[in-house]
Amino acid sequence: MIELAIETKNLRKSFGRGKSIVNALNGIDFKIKKGENYCLLGPNGSGKTTLIRCILGLLEGEGLIYVLGHQIPYERNEIISEIGYMPQDISLYLDLSVKETMHFFGKIFGINDKSERNKSIDRLLDIFLLKKWQKTRVENLSGGMKRRLSLACTLVHDPKLLILDEPTVGIDPNLRIIFWDFFREMNAKGTTIITTTHVMDEAEKSRLIGFMRQGKLIAEGTFYELKKKIPEKRKLIVEVNLENPKQLADKISQEFASKTHFENYKIDVFYSDDTIVDEILSLIKMETKIRSIQTVEPSLEDTFIFFSQENEKEVI
Repeated sequence: MIELAIETKNLRKSFGRGKSIVNALNGIDFKIKKGENYCLLGPNGSGKTTLIRCILGLLEGEGLIYVLGHQIPYERNEIISEIGYMPQDISLYLDLSVKETMHFFGKIFGINDKSERNKSIDRLLDIFLLKKWQKTRVENLSGGMKRRLSLACTLVHDPKLLILDEPTVGIDPNLRIIFWDFFREMNAKGTTIITTTHVMDEAEKSRLIGFMRQGKLIAEGTFYELKKKIPEKRKLIVEVNLENPKQLADKISQEFASKTHFENYKIDVFYSDDTIVDEILSLIKMETKIRSIQTVEPSLEDTFIFFSQENEKEVI
């Protein structure tokens, strides 16, 4: 029997009243098994943070939520010491030093033995390159360093479940690599990791991806599984001599029953039958000059757009 870290059933959450009501979550059903590395991917406003806050018992929604076998929010206190949560907004005490802050969080999470706290803190100071600033007051740290410290505090008690809301916002590329290497190391040791992001390459670092849009979980699976569900398995990228190729993209869609996407001087054509490529290129040549041609497999962004469009059809 698979043990679940998180399970939600018909989870709903609304804000406001009357005509100004906003449905932030529209019936979320999902299960995350223990030891999983899962990413919620969606644009700002899609409901990712609201979902996380409901799972943690920080917001009360409608429906059922179970975390590490306990019903939330009623049994939230039973699991506080087993969860690490890093919110988007940094919440630190500005008048404490870096090391004092980590000791403070260590005590909150139940590490009462000072030598045990010091051992965990020293290890995390090294990993996140904070040792040099361990005596520096938080108010004197840069935004990126505050985020490093926030993550270190989240990990000081070695949680079984780690929830990270946009963890690498404001972090330089080299440190992002260090972060994700550490997340993978923790996951390999059995820690369940859930991240949220609106950045595609961040999502690809997780094993499972859940697409969120307008308060709904519209698809989930590995990147490979999600791509398999797309009818058009290939993408033709054509750079043309038209600043606005909308009419040409529409014509391709009509004649070849293919999805298209256009930007300035570029048309993307999604297809599954290789035999139509030459015909598509012939049609384009009749309308304008071709600057470059490339064929690739659909990206994670393409996959997300596909499921978003399918979801919009269902709503209509």
